[in-house]
Amino acid sequence: MQSTGFYRAKLDDTNRLLFKIGRFDGKTYLFVLEVIVNHAYDKSRFLNGVAVDESKLVPLLSDQELEPGDLAPIGFVNTGSKTFHFLDKILSFDEAQDNILHLPLPVIVIGSAGSGKTALTLEKLKTLPGRILYTTLSSFLTENARSLYYSFGYENPAQEVEFLSFYEYLSTCQMPAGRELDFRTFDLWAVRYRQAYKIRDTYKLFEEFRGVLTGSVTDRPYLSEQDYLELGIKQSIFSREERKMVYGLFRKYLEWLASGDYYDLNLIAFDLLGKITPGYDYVVVDEVQDMTNVQLSAILKSLIHPTQFVLCGDSNQIVHPNFFSWSQVRSLFYKEDLQGEIIRELASNYRNTQEVTDIANKLLLVKNARFGSVDRESTYLIQPNSTHQGTVEFLESKPKVNAELDRQASRSAKVAVLVLRNEDKAEARKFFRTPLLFSVQEAKGLEYDSIILFKAVSGYAAEFHELTSGVSPEDLKPERLRYSRARDKSDKSLDEYKFYVNALYVAITRAVKSLYIVENDSRHPLLRLLGLTNVSQQTSLKGQVSSHDEWQQEARRLELQGKKDQAEAIRQQILKIQPVPWPVVTFDALGELSRDALDPDHFNKKAKDLLFEYALITTKPAISGGCPS
Repeated sequence: MQSTGFYRAKLDDTNRLLFKIGRFDGKTYLFVLEVIVNHAYDKSRFLNGVAVDESKLVPLLSDQELEPGDLAPIGFVNTGSKTFHFLDKILSFDEAQDNILHLPLPVIVIGSAGSGKTALTLEKLKTLPGRILYTTLSSFLTENARSLYYSFGYENPAQEVEFLSFYEYLSTCQMPAGRELDFRTFDLWAVRYRQAYKIRDTYKLFEEFRGVLTGSVTDRPYLSEQDYLELGIKQSIFSREERKMVYGLFRKYLEWLASGDYYDLNLIAFDLLGKITPGYDYVVVDEVQDMTNVQLSAILKSLIHPTQFVLCGDSNQIVHPNFFSWSQVRSLFYKEDLQGEIIRELASNYRNTQEVTDIANKLLLVKNARFGSVDRESTYLIQPNSTHQGTVEFLESKPKVNAELDRQASRSAKVAVLVLRNEDKAEARKFFRTPLLFSVQEAKGLEYDSIILFKAVSGYAAEFHELTSGVSPEDLKPERLRYSRARDKSDKSLDEYKFYVNALYVAITRAVKSLYIVENDSRHPLLRLLGLTNVSQQTSLKGQVSSHDEWQQEARRLELQGKKDQAEAIRQQILKIQPVPWPVVTFDALGELSRDALDPDHFNKKAKDLLFEYALITTKPAISGGCPS
């Protein structure tokens, strides 16, 4: 079928074979999709009901006649297997992936970015009968997984699958009141206490509240002050001397949440633990390293059989101090009879190019040599399998260099600029106009063809200098990678600096093909350990000018992932969409507006008028009952 990428062959007078053709490593492969019985092309899963006139089909006499656009994109072919899988594209699983696919549950899958964890779990999900839950914290990842799963009209009458973000999952039990607390809102709240409590790092405090004080225990909503003060030295990012101050601010945090405008997802999860009843035959949890103990417990409580789960994640992608480890996950199941080795690793990477992966692996070797291992399961290097040619350029931050990078990046939706922390974005905006400017926390879960990493090391020279203390080039040989604990258990440096090394790792692995590292100090010891010694004064980056539709799609993708600042910047800077000059009442804002308008103790005419107008327009007279006519 010309210009569709699909081909058919005659089996007999009435039945046809539908297939695709792809090339990998210089060889041509046929991927058989389905048998079309009795010329019924309209019933094909892949042809989407298209009418096919066989008399107009063009014969293909040789693979030399294939048009490049008709070849199926193939990233890898396992020549030892005759089977393949199909989501939105053709997938050939390597031996490790295929072994996991056929393992009985429970299974915990550990893999780096680009290792195919999500694709593998979705294919494994297809083999499970009954009622199944797929969940993760990210609404975007949930929607993307749902889209992949049902690609080309996939159906499985033996199962009922629910794709729910963790918030949506909790909402099936009880809808939380208010709005979920995000870092931006927390930062605005915490700033009022910055001087009194000597807050230096709001994000560090945010994660202590969300990962240690709440979320770490499942028998109570949060740690008592005494329990918190008695935590071991490796269980909190704050020293014992600082914890009393932290807990005092945590009390104010709880009082603030009690107002009802916002909620802490950990506290909601704990409140619902007693209300969740078993209802799923199987559960799949993606990006489990971002979840707390109480969140994971709330999910697993929904299982009819407690061990019928698949968990997958990567502890090297933690960009905040939440003290996740795979041993901690295992401890949640110590009462269960888990037969055999349930943890499996995926070390192969099919996303990042060899050049990008080499830098990421060197950083993992620096981390291991300096701090030892967090746990045995996280001690591995990435094995690159990308067929693309990549680039890693080391550039000195000079006006001419930055101007050329900006010129190439500003019109392309495939190039992003990354900085280490939110507060570093102001400096980057002096040089880069692109709306695709992210801190590492924001960039997690994203990927772009090219990444410009701006002053990530020289901006935190002292912290990264500490990371290199005692590490020599001899320590960075792959055979030196080993599972070992830190020598000094009282040394807080692993916890203090884990953010920096993991953040740099995540930043590097966001680059699918090319990485452009821009630094002030080209002689920093970490850069030399990473092999970045040749500084260039010009860049080879050629940013493709993206279309209006591509920018619209990017804005939508970012919005679904909660990256509202960047999505709005695309609409204003690129798409030239301006907000309306009147207040917009969204569903999320309606509750707060109603409270302000109907508060008997405070007369707010502006809020009353706006609510009244909303009630008239949406034909909801019950809302306007307390408003002036």
